[in-house]
Amino acid sequence: MTRIVIQKEPERDHPWRRRAVVVLAVVVALITCWSVFEYGRYRAGYDGAAMREMRQKLEQTNAGLEKELNRLREENSNLEQSSRIESQAYAQVRAHLARLQDEILELKQELAFYRSIVSPEDKRRGLQIQRFTLNRSSVERLWRYRLVLTRVLNNGAPARGTVDLTVEGEEAGSGNGKQLALSSISVPRIRRLGYNFKYFQNIEGELEIPEGFVPERVVLVLNPGGKGNQTRIRKVFDWPDKGRNGVGSVATGGTSDVGKE
Repeated sequence: MTRIVIQKEPERDHPWRRRAVVVLAVVVALITCWSVFEYGRYRAGYDGAAMREMRQKLEQTNAGLEKELNRLREENSNLEQSSRIESQAYAQVRAHLARLQDEILELKQELAFYRSIVSPEDKRRGLQIQRFTLNRSSVERLWRYRLVLTRVLNNGAPARGTVDLTVEGEEAGSGNGKQLALSSISVPRIRRLGYNFKYFQNIEGELEIPEGFVPERVVLVLNPGGKGNQTRIRKVFDWPDKGRNGVGSVATGGTSDVGKE
């Protein structure tokens, strides 16, 4: 039996097919790249608009907050200024009230003083030491004194005379007593105080206490002048805060040898 063998002719390699495949691949790649690019542009444009809108809103919000902050700062400044003004006004009112209270107290004391002259509780006639006060000044060891003399129930001639002032105390730590005459401690230096009045007289001055001296009391002696049987008047006042040379206050003490005019 005869076998018939048929041989297949090998395919020919056509160059145009390869070129077509390459071209097709390039076209597909280009289309893909273009599609990705356009999609990216679309997404980028969409997100950019959203970001611009968000940034615009944030800028508006920030502007509003800054405006509110400036308003609050201005309001706070106004409140602080108002508070300072109110505090200053309150302090001025308190100071004025304190001055008025001091003036009222002084007027009451003056009124009581004049009443004591017009209608004295002590019916003794003649010259009297009504009051003696000592107050520390702003200068160290310098004291201001005030002596008030009165003459009660007497319509005669004016009272004239002199006043001896002596400060008694001791040297600090020594225990030795010592007396300081007015001529050694008065500012300016004077030997005696004089008086000449019909109803009352205020005598004021300053005393400079030496360093190391501890004052304990003040001795006042009135020496009436003129004719007649007139006895000296002596009165002793404790030094304010005796033994400590402390702040000033009204000196207190007793009277001896009350004289007659």
